[in-house]
This record gives sequence, structure tokens and C-alpha cells, in this order.
Amino acid sequence: MNALKLRIPAKINLSLDITGKRSDGYHTLRSVFQTVGIFDTLTLTKTDENTPLSLTCDTEGIPCDARNLVWKAAQKLLGDDPCGIAMHLEKHIPSQAGMGGGSADCAAALLGIRKLCGLNVTDAEMLQIAASLGADVPFFLRGGTVLCEGIGEIMTPLAPMPARLLVMAKGEEGVSTPAGYRALDALDTPPAPHTDAVLAHLQDADADTFFAACGNDFDTVTGLAEVQTIRRIMRENGVIPILSGSGAAVFGGCSTPEQAEHLAEELHAAGLSFTEICRTTAEGITEI
Repeated sequence: MNALKLRIPAKINLSLDITGKRSDGYHTLRSVFQTVGIFDTLTLTKTDENTPLSLTCDTEGIPCDARNLVWKAAQKLLGDDPCGIAMHLEKHIPSQAGMGGGSADCAAALLGIRKLCGLNVTDAEMLQIAASLGADVPFFLRGGTVLCEGIGEIMTPLAPMPARLLVMAKGEEGVSTPAGYRALDALDTPPAPHTDAVLAHLQDADADTFFAACGNDFDTVTGLAEVQTIRRIMRENGVIPILSGSGAAVFGGCSTPEQAEHLAEELHAAGLSFTEICRTTAEGITEI
């Protein structure tokens, strides 16, 4: 095998409850992570074993050097000066969205390099490497529906839920995750938790009942103008808006394709830079 192409799903947080703060400054959480059908693509090609690693991307502004988690993944598996692999990344998952795009691409690089180079790295070792690269990276080695606890490293795979119809939207603005955590820490009363309700309703046939159980602590402290616009339009269309991660992407669950199409048209007409209809998926990173 000389080349490998991987399809990489984004994620949303069906729930995100911040449960505490450790002495090292990291926050603990309970969150139901869910992969969704918005995909990046990573192509890996073998080169001469002495040829330095190369990384290219079809999207302007994405770093293609050691700042990129894809490059850091290669260093973890191939050493500080990796050689023998050329990688090309096609981006469709928006950045600074809370949809895990960078972490997902990183996990794909780990899986792709291990397979393409025939490395003797166990799944347990891959999880350890993934956790060292970012709290969300281990999730993307699995995908599907997963309860994440601790700082995200304690994962409990859950039975796949019925495919849910979503509209995702994001403007140009991004969210500072550290600032979001500081704002949550400053609250006198923490937001009500949602994870137990999501777990109780995962298999509900009725979409409205399920999405009414979803929620995210960061919704309480995220007030960007574009996020507020998305929330308003979703509510005007009878859809509950839910932030993903620390934002700035917002998703809304729809009961019918007609509702989703109308909502997407309204969001697009508002000038938002990213609006897409998709479904939740049990699919993780796959070869194509």
C-alpha cells in the first residue's frame, strides 16, 4: 500500500456539563459526544524514506507545519523530524466551531500513518498518544456515540442512537475556550446539567423530545452576535439551538427534511458563512 485516503467526521456535544476544576487547572466534564456527517478528508502517500514530511491543505489559513495537530501526530509516531509521508488535508469542518475538526484530523493522521507504515502500535498505545495531543483526539479514534468524562479521556461507548436530522450553522467569529471556562467559573450558580437527560432519551423515536433534553453549559456564557442571530432564527422556526463544544457552531435538531431545508435557507439568507444540513452518524474515521 502506497496511499491511503480517510474520511473524517465532525462531532457535536449533545450535552456538555462542566463538573469541576482540578488542581492543575483542567476542568472536568460529562459530555455525550456524537459524530455527524460533515467530513474532512486526509490523503496520505508514501514517499522516499529520507524525504521530509510534507503537509498541504486546500483551505487558506490552516497551518501546514508543526503548529498543526496532523503534523504533531506524525512526530509522535515517526519522530521529531518525520520522513517518508506526504499528507493532503481537505477541510469542510469549520475552524473554531466546537466541532473537533483539528482533533479529528489529528486522530486520522495517527490511524493513517500506523496503517500506511505498518507500525506496531497497539490500540491502547494509540489512545495514550491521542490523549497527549488533545482532550478530544481519543474520541475520534472511536467515533459514534460516546459518554466522555474526566477531562475527556474516560470514554464509555454507547449504543448507536437513531440518525437525527440536524442543521449546523456558524458565522465568522470564533470563541476563546479559556475565556468561556473563566466565565463559567465566575457564575454564582452553575448551569443545570443535561447529560443524564440525554442518556435517558438517546433512543427516543421522537426527535423533539430528544433535542429538548440536550444542552451545553457554554450556552450560558456565549453571547457572540452571530451566535445570537443563529439562536433567534432557529427559535423562530421552532428549533432548539444548542452550542457545540465551546462554540461557535450551533446545531438544531429538525423533525422533517422540509423543516431542515427551510431553516437552512433562513440561516443562509442571514449571511452566515457556514450552514449545512446533516445527520448524526455511527461512523468514525473510514477509508474511502
